[in-house]
Amino acid sequence: MSSQEMVRHVLEGEYLYMLMIRARRSVAQDDTPFAGRAYTTIEDEIEFARPYRQEFESLVSSIPAEDLTAVTIDRPDAGYKRQLGDFVLRVAYHEAVHCGQLLGYLRTMGADRPGIWD
Repeated sequence: MSSQEMVRHVLEGEYLYMLMIRARRSVAQDDTPFAGRAYTTIEDEIEFARPYRQEFESLVSSIPAEDLTAVTIDRPDAGYKRQLGDFVLRVAYHEAVHCGQLLGYLRTMGADRPGIWD
């Protein structure tokens, strides 16, 4: 993926994870607000995704503690069922993996990189 494609992938993925948390199962991945949207700038991608990010944060912060172990997310298309708490951690893991990839891209280009891991 290009840097732009990866940013879109992460932002759209977070939107899809939000839908899966609500539905407690897999959802169609081809019908999102991001589908068919032209690439512009990274800043524009982030601004476009901002309300969905806020909605996701609100959803996660409203999860009762007991639901983290009592609720299961069923993803037969991905071959797993996970407790909600594990599923939420998967979102963070997914974003961290791609953050590392983007930092690798910046390193390869010789660009300045933020010191986020220290």
